[in-house]
Amino acid sequence: MRRVFPAGVAVLLSLNAGCGHSAQPECVALPCALPVAIGVSVTSSKGGPVPGLTLTLSGAESGSAQCDVGDSATSCTVPGVSGTYGLQLSAPGFQGKTLSVVVPGTSPACGCPTVDTQQVSVVLEPT
Repeated sequence: MRRVFPAGVAVLLSLNAGCGHSAQPECVALPCALPVAIGVSVTSSKGGPVPGLTLTLSGAESGSAQCDVGDSATSCTVPGVSGTYGLQLSAPGFQGKTLSVVVPGTSPACGCPTVDTQQVSVVLEPT
């Protein structure tokens, strides 16, 4: 005697047959763009942007950040995950500055990280 199963039952049986796991789907890593962890606005103590600014990162992410000179300030964007960041700012003709920024958020085992973007304003003194 031959048994006939509806197609949905056959697929369900084949997915769960002998695997010994719960019916929970496996985690599939998604391609995630890093969220903006820190936004930095840098101005000169004399007013205006700081041309030639370099922002070097250490800690939760390392490397450098993209900075753009605007009319009133130099703005930098730091993509990343939650954690503690060391920021080192330097520019020709200015005293450098180092600071630490804590970025709260989550880094789930499965799924994309989330952060609470931190906004930082920095004033650099000319040398």
